[in-house]
Amino acid sequence: MSEFLVPEYRVRLFLSVDLTGSTAFKSKTSSFEWLKAFQHFYGEFPPIFSDQFNEVCGSIDSICGLEKTEAPKIWKTIGDEILFVNRVNSITHLGAYVTAFSRSLHKFGEQVQRFSGLNTKGNGWVAAFPSPNCSIGVSSVGEKDPLSGLDDLRTEDFEGKVDKNPRNYDFLGKGIDGGFRISRNSTINAFTISPALAFLLTKAKGNPDATKFEADFVFHEPQEFKGVLNGMPYPVISLDTIRSQKERDLHLLEAELLQKPNIVQKCEILNAYLEKYIELHDIEKPTLKLSAGNADLQEPEHYKLYASQWKAEKAKNDEDMESLSKDGDSKFDSELPSAVEMAKKLN
Repeated sequence: MSEFLVPEYRVRLFLSVDLTGSTAFKSKTSSFEWLKAFQHFYGEFPPIFSDQFNEVCGSIDSICGLEKTEAPKIWKTIGDEILFVNRVNSITHLGAYVTAFSRSLHKFGEQVQRFSGLNTKGNGWVAAFPSPNCSIGVSSVGEKDPLSGLDDLRTEDFEGKVDKNPRNYDFLGKGIDGGFRISRNSTINAFTISPALAFLLTKAKGNPDATKFEADFVFHEPQEFKGVLNGMPYPVISLDTIRSQKERDLHLLEAELLQKPNIVQKCEILNAYLEKYIELHDIEKPTLKLSAGNADLQEPEHYKLYASQWKAEKAKNDEDMESLSKDGDSKFDSELPSAVEMAKKLN
């Protein structure tokens, strides 16, 4: 049964949408007015994202039925931010989510502009589970600690429940920490993505027949992030989300005059750079096959090590439980009176 199986290797995509300009908007409008804006954000963005995802999937032949049914799932909301998380099964599946999310930023951004000064910006990253990142159950007041006793050993059944309903769980690990850090560079025109996500998406763009993925990458000056790679310069990459073609044309001329970061013209160079950077700094590089129809790839070495340790821990737990059971039976037997003694008492 799945509840006793080692968790499968899986990759999850994290996407965050922020309502920009909300602080200034709240300060200059009544609570009645800005509450309407936030209700619109929480109520409208998720279904727009879901609709866009269905539309994108409908245009990609290589996405299988299971991938099409995995609508964007909300992980949590934090103030003026909504975080989504979904397990992704292939690079094509990953690209579909990112394309739909990028289109949703545009579509909702147009709607929310009726509230003066508000717009949207996005951030995204990927992380592998059950190692080197982990899922944790969040208990409510009065409930049993979800990490107590033998529950400390994650199982495939547990991770499957996380995939289905991430709202009841939290996620920990360097992949999660780094993803939140890069969000400081996101803007209305720049949907920031982690190096690992960018690496996978450059593969998606390099295989357009299968993935149908089209996006413009922008490479920015590397920066230092607190708690990431011990403060070493870290690649800052974004997807271009400029809203209008006129604005994009102006931005390109401006970038050329000021020698600012510009759209990457050769995606294969960015892919090669990211692969070398990830290997040099030992950054997690999630493994995904190109499309659902392709053969499964071999799991990374860190997962194989985790699976080995998991099986050893489970064997130890089984031995402990068996030992406790035997000790209990022996104690129970020693406390029972013999048949002869019972007969004497009865007589």
